[in-house]
Amino acid sequence: MPTATPRFFAALPDAITAAVFLVAWVAPGLPGPDYVNRLMMTMLIEFIVMHSSGFYAGIAAADDIARGRRLAMLTGLSTLYLLFIVGFALAFHSGWPIFAFAWLFASRFAHIWTHPVQEAAQTARMFKLWVLSGVTYVLGAWLTVVIPLPRLGMTPQFIASLHLSGSGEWIDRPHTVLAFGMLYFAVQAWAKYAMSGRAADAPATPLESRMRDISKLIGRTGTGASKP
Repeated sequence: MPTATPRFFAALPDAITAAVFLVAWVAPGLPGPDYVNRLMMTMLIEFIVMHSSGFYAGIAAADDIARGRRLAMLTGLSTLYLLFIVGFALAFHSGWPIFAFAWLFASRFAHIWTHPVQEAAQTARMFKLWVLSGVTYVLGAWLTVVIPLPRLGMTPQFIASLHLSGSGEWIDRPHTVLAFGMLYFAVQAWAKYAMSGRAADAPATPLESRMRDISKLIGRTGTGASKP
């Protein structure tokens, strides 16, 4: 199929991330304790990236706002979220959060760059992915905690080498975070592969039309302006 290549590349970044989490779960000694610690942090950073994507979709699709103003809004929003990431980097004395944010952010929008479509379809695709990622994040975090999962390579000896502080499910059973990351990013990869195969000239569905209306509402809210 002619769309196979862009669909593959749209899904590739998240597929790679899911594979990294799987390797860290099965054989954590390969990446090492420091890298496993960073993967646990990555799931927190992904929450920030996921949270921001809905606003990006709304602003980008607000075609009744001048392009220059939309660009300024997107820049300001990016700066705001980047401040959170810089805070992570300073707190952990590492540049890893900034790298992780850049990778996750690029992965989030790779399906648009590799398979551009008309604006209405693109907006609907971004919002669908936003909703799906939010549902997957919540359900994935819950399922990997309540379902008994094998530790695989996360032995007590390796967990001790992580030098985790504090308490909580992710601290007591860090393998659940790795399982969560593998599941979450695998679903994202599948979704982007499926969504990127939709024809650009396909008519908008009622759901897509509703999402387009929501995006315009978000865009107007972002400007702080109200119409009579």
